[in-house]
Amino acid sequence: MYTVVDLFAGCGGGSMGFKNAGFTTLAAVEISEDAAASFALNVGIDPLVMDIRDVTVGELRKRGVRPGSLTLLFGCPPCQSFTVLRRAAKATDDDLRRNDLIFEYLRLVEGLRPRHLAFENVPGLVEGRWRRYFDAFRERLAGLGYTIDWRIADAAQYGVPQRRRRLLVVGSRVAPPSLPEPTHADCAADGMKTFVTVRDAIGHLRRLAAGEADPHDPFHRARQHSDLTLRRLACIPEGGDRRQMPDELVLDCHRDHEGHYDVYGRMWWDRIAPTLTSGCTNVTKGRFCHPTQDRALTLREAMLLQTFPSRARLRGSTDGMALQVGNAVPSLVAQRIAETIIAMEHESRASGRGLTCGARSGSAEELAESPAELHQPG
Repeated sequence: MYTVVDLFAGCGGGSMGFKNAGFTTLAAVEISEDAAASFALNVGIDPLVMDIRDVTVGELRKRGVRPGSLTLLFGCPPCQSFTVLRRAAKATDDDLRRNDLIFEYLRLVEGLRPRHLAFENVPGLVEGRWRRYFDAFRERLAGLGYTIDWRIADAAQYGVPQRRRRLLVVGSRVAPPSLPEPTHADCAADGMKTFVTVRDAIGHLRRLAAGEADPHDPFHRARQHSDLTLRRLACIPEGGDRRQMPDELVLDCHRDHEGHYDVYGRMWWDRIAPTLTSGCTNVTKGRFCHPTQDRALTLREAMLLQTFPSRARLRGSTDGMALQVGNAVPSLVAQRIAETIIAMEHESRASGRGLTCGARSGSAEELAESPAELHQPG
């Protein structure tokens, strides 16, 4: 049996992908009560609803996690100040506190001693001034006997109908680490498939007007828009944006503003979607308008663009559920990572490497209880 512990688990995007690959999620940790409730609906287990800083190995052992035998520890520590949008701004104390969460992930790596580890994060973690955090993280993993491989990849390369650049990291103490190989590209060549488009993902769904709902799917419900917003959207063609509005409909804040052209932007049917964010069902937050219908994306459409299963469910307010979807790991990316981990497991067993590959010695119990000497970069 392949097992995973999902840290910073959100609404279950990652664990749904692991399940598709044949993994069993033994435990999960999520600080948001609404996201944890969504996770329970989608994955079938109740996460620990708590701050990762308060999670102990003992708590996870109560959930059936055996230190030293766990197949995979997965997590996506939220690191807002690593993002490109914040690169020019001064990091706040809260930003730096959030950045420390990668070392909480590392603390649990040391305590659980998983055979493999993986996480997804924003590219900013390896770019510019934040690279020191990643280098400290890599150094500590090496001291624990883990070898890692990493790259900045686009989720569209793995069949996700969305442009989503992320740092992917895979590590192992029992096998040479490897990353999922891309399967999709702009053109079908050299065994690659063409990118999955917005039409491929959501073109089959019921047509909706603003404020209308699909009676068979409570998550395929369109937001109600004001008459002014509907007039603006009616001026914008497929793939267009606020620049197509007549002068009398342009927002005052945009009249002399260059940039942010995705506001009121429509997606294209036959291209991949832009990166979904926490505002993915709000036309004022980015290019989140339906390609041809005068409305924002529904939650169901956003979930499908994140490659969630077609019957995935959520709990919370409309904006809260959109936040869960925008922050999630695309399920298909997690599935591709899981498939790679399975291949590494097979290689480990075939090569007779056994339980360790350069890891320090000690029983699982000793390793689980040993204190972590984790140092953050100065």
